[in-house]
This record gives sequence, structure tokens and C-alpha cells, in this order.
Amino acid sequence: MIGNLDYIREIFGIDNSSIQIETLQSGHINDTFLVTDKKDDKFIVQKLNSAVFKNAEAVIANKVLVSAHLQANYKKTNSPYQAVTYLKTAQDQYVFKHENAFWNVMRFIPNALTIEIAESSKLAFEAGKLYGDFIVNTETISSEAITETLKDFHSVPWRFSQFETALKQANFNRKEQTADWILFAKNHQLAMCKLATLQTANHFPTRITHNDAKLSNILFDENHNGLAVIDLDTVMPGLVHYDFGDSVRSICATATEDEIDLNKIEINLELYAAYCEGFAVKTKAILTSQEIAYLPLGIQTIIYIMGLRFLTDFLNNDTYYKTAYPTHNLDRAANQFTLLQSVFDNLDAIKKITKTQFT
Repeated sequence: MIGNLDYIREIFGIDNSSIQIETLQSGHINDTFLVTDKKDDKFIVQKLNSAVFKNAEAVIANKVLVSAHLQANYKKTNSPYQAVTYLKTAQDQYVFKHENAFWNVMRFIPNALTIEIAESSKLAFEAGKLYGDFIVNTETISSEAITETLKDFHSVPWRFSQFETALKQANFNRKEQTADWILFAKNHQLAMCKLATLQTANHFPTRITHNDAKLSNILFDENHNGLAVIDLDTVMPGLVHYDFGDSVRSICATATEDEIDLNKIEINLELYAAYCEGFAVKTKAILTSQEIAYLPLGIQTIIYIMGLRFLTDFLNNDTYYKTAYPTHNLDRAANQFTLLQSVFDNLDAIKKITKTQFT
């Protein structure tokens, strides 16, 4: 891989006397590296997973378009936020294909922090503002200008059909290990399809959404103020509910999605109130009353989807997500379904907080 990186750095015009290459482990899908040159300039070099992203050129085109749009808006409004800058090859392209893999390179935003766990209400509030600002600032991008690179990415009916196929093909041992969670998934299928039904009926406006709006895809400054939204691989037209729900899933849980002690996993209502407040500060002027009313269902739906996807991958012998040990995906599924149960148990409080913050 290092040899490939040397070549890729040359293609994108990065000084070949780089002094450090670090593999970044935060993502489940792509291969990402932090490259530092002798002038201490830093770059994020990314190899897209072509098995997941069948149209890599469109993925990168989406990212470049959205980043340029954000940069222009931030400059116009003197915003404290920043957007990622992408490098071009000598052939004036943002993407380079090498040995059936697609590469792109971004400038590293200096003095920025990534944070995996929200340990304060301030972090949750800042995250809410930043993801809310993303929704507001991409509102003027035409949905036709952005390619849907992962069809039905947040569709419960489609994810459930994948789960059913995996269940039919899974070996006996894996089905036996997951029996309780298979039953949980089946019991909640119909309720979790409601957003998809409403979307099909054009109940909500289509917006440009991030679609992987977790805490680790935000950069903060040294004072824990929001700085930038990153990792735009899944930017597509979609519903605000899934971004809102995914943020709550990662920011307002009392444990990460890899926690195996299920007793440690629940929704943190204090962090939820802070996140919701930040998100509302930015978005309540543009969201419809129907969008706001269904935000709590967005939380439930995205957690259900993630639990279902982890469970499906385990039944498929772990062919999609990177895993660290044999039952990693099963543990992730149990984790997410446990978090979902906590949301069910606290749903009245969640609805009350949401209504209060958006009033």
C-alpha cells in the first residue's frame, strides 16, 4: 500500500519527501491515510471502496460540489465554519483511478480535533448547530445537481429485504446466535417503515443531506466549538430525519456502537436536549411542521437501520463492514437494538424535548 501511496501523492502534486504516513481507522468502509510532508502540510488521502461505491466519480463530484458551495456561503456570511478543500491531479481531475481503485485527496484542516464521544452538553450543542447549518447551507443546491450514489441507502423496506435474503442463506450457527435479535428486528419492521411510506407519498421535502452525520464526522477547534463537517462520501438527496437521527444515535448514546456491555447503553436525554437545541437554532426557520413532528421517528428509524445492517452483515459472514473479531457485527447489532429499546422507553420525553426546542 505504501508504494501505491507514493504514486498517488505524486499524481496529486504532494511533496514526495513526506515525512509521515498514518492510517486512519475511524471509518468502516474506505481506506484513509493522513500524509504529512516536510513543511508540515497535512493531507487526507482516501481510497474509495469500489465494492460499496459503484460510481466513485459521482461520489467525488458530489463532495467537491457541496464543499465548494459551503465555502462560498461561509465566505459570504463570514461564518466561523470551514469546508474541506480537494486537490486536483495534473490532468485537472479530482479523482484518480489506479489499479481498479479510485483515489481523492483533501487538505487537512489545521488545528482541528475529531472527537469520538460527546462528554459534554456543549459538544452536543455545537454538533447540532453544525449539522443544522449544513442542512441550511445546502438548501439552495438543486437535488438534480447531486447524484444518488447509494440508492435506498436509508430505506427500511430495502434493508429489511436484504436482511431476509441473508437470513435465508445464513448458516445454522449464525442464525442460532442471533435468534433474539432476529425476532426483535421482525417485531419492529412495520413501525420502522413509516418514514419510507411518508417519503414515497411526498410528505416531506427532499433536501441535500450528509447521510453519515455522526460525531466523528465533525471537526472541532481547541475550545470544542464546531469547525467543519467532513466525510461527504454519502452526500445525497434525502430526508432531514436520517441526518438528525444518525447524529442522535452517535452523540446522545451513553456508549459507542462497539460497546459489548449492554447495561451501559441508553439514550442520554441531557445530551439530546443540547443537540436538539443546537440543531433547532439553525433549522427551525426552514423545516416544515411535519418534518419537525417526525424527527423523533427519525431517531428510531436510523438506529433500527444500523442494527439491521450490522445483523445482516453478520448473517452474511461479515462481507461489508470491517470487523476486528468474529462476533463484532453481532455485538454492534445488539448494541444498536439495545439503544433503540432505550429510545422506545424514553419516547415521551424525547418528543417533549423536541417540541420545546423547536417552539
